[in-house]
Amino acid sequence: MAKFDPHRIRSGDEPMHARSPLRMRLAMALIGLASAIGGVVFFITQHAVGFVVFCAVVGLAALVDAVVVARHIRQGPHWQPGRDIPPYRPVEEPEDWPEDRSPLSQRTREQVYLIMMGTCLVLVILAWTVVRLFSPGLAIAMSVVAAFIPPFAVMVANARGRNW
Repeated sequence: MAKFDPHRIRSGDEPMHARSPLRMRLAMALIGLASAIGGVVFFITQHAVGFVVFCAVVGLAALVDAVVVARHIRQGPHWQPGRDIPPYRPVEEPEDWPEDRSPLSQRTREQVYLIMMGTCLVLVILAWTVVRLFSPGLAIAMSVVAAFIPPFAVMVANARGRNW
């Protein structure tokens, strides 16, 4: 069960219920929307259909984010903490939840991290030294897969372990 630790006070119980500065996020979403609209207009004049579609998708994502943020702003201080709004306690887990598994040791987490990052490097090196000669598309796919490995490796390395 998650316990409230007063020494680690945050504005929410990150990452489950993190609270962000919504006005800044709204401004960034609107800048992204304006940039995407500008990109669509520019690439229409250049007859670049692929870039038009890409900018339209980015603009749609920015619009959805702006709508969600505006909704949260209207919902009040639960979603937008101010200087006078104290942090709220994390949501307590129900009593009938299963027990947590024992944490991984620092050494185990380091080994898993190194294996994952080594896999990433092997994929990139193989993709652009060997595989590209036979199938450039497969080399690109391998690079895309390799790009998704580091964030998960960092999550494994920073997972709560015995040294916390």
